[in-house]
Amino acid sequence: MRSLVSRIRRIISGPPPRTPSTPPPLPAPPRSEYFFLGEGLGLVRLLSGRLLYVDPLEQSVCAHLITSGGWETWTEQTVLRLLRPGDHVVEVGTHVGFYTVTMADRVGSTGSVTAFEANPRLARLASQSLSVNGFSQWAEVRNQAVADTSGRLQLVTSRRQGGGGHLYVFDNIFGAETELIDVDAVRLDDLDLPDVRFIRIDAEGSEPLILRGATRLLARPDIVLCIEWDVIQMGSRIDVPAFVSWLADQGFRFWRICHDASAKPVPAAELSSLPACDLIVCRHDPFVSKTT
Repeated sequence: MRSLVSRIRRIISGPPPRTPSTPPPLPAPPRSEYFFLGEGLGLVRLLSGRLLYVDPLEQSVCAHLITSGGWETWTEQTVLRLLRPGDHVVEVGTHVGFYTVTMADRVGSTGSVTAFEANPRLARLASQSLSVNGFSQWAEVRNQAVADTSGRLQLVTSRRQGGGGHLYVFDNIFGAETELIDVDAVRLDDLDLPDVRFIRIDAEGSEPLILRGATRLLARPDIVLCIEWDVIQMGSRIDVPAFVSWLADQGFRFWRICHDASAKPVPAAELSSLPACDLIVCRHDPFVSKTT
């Protein structure tokens, strides 16, 4: 009888209030890790989970990789949006390989990354990074400079400012730490490369020279470039307005990569006064898929 009365009371009063369930714990945010391996050598686990060998004495790029686990996140995100699995990529100005391993991971084993770094110390680290991540079967680092001529050229660099290394223009640009290194230089059009769709260049003002030596690659209708654009650095080597006209006459259009990873169209007429940034250069909207 009591059982029946209890059941009736439960029906009349309705179900008991539900105790809110404990929400599942949020996943831990990604974090970087740094491992000191000895004099002049360290290993960083990036926020992406990839591994990267670094020089702990290098301040222009490696210091940021060690402390934050990333580098130029807005450009990194943009590069990942522009690339597709299976793409063939050329990179000039690899440094220790941050973008190299990022791109190698993205294109996968059906694609390829051919990277060029003139500084032998940095090229060695970048090559090790490809190997430790398991990407060296389809990605490589060549210890060469790239320009509009082949032969021997001089690289100007320093241990602490390796990210500012560039083909020789002025003496003692890094003061007492300045190093001059004789390097092999190649033209991209002289090389037997796969069907390249994407080119990334960060060469401290040599971008026009590199592209002048890559006219065959630039003729591909859907080629996409992501290049550092620094009018002051480029202006020490070439006539910037003439270079802009040369690109525009080939049908190229331009987008500036913003710090929120968006891309803002830039008229060709404004490029000669554009502040330093990373630029997308291609003949079509880079974020609209092209079908053949």
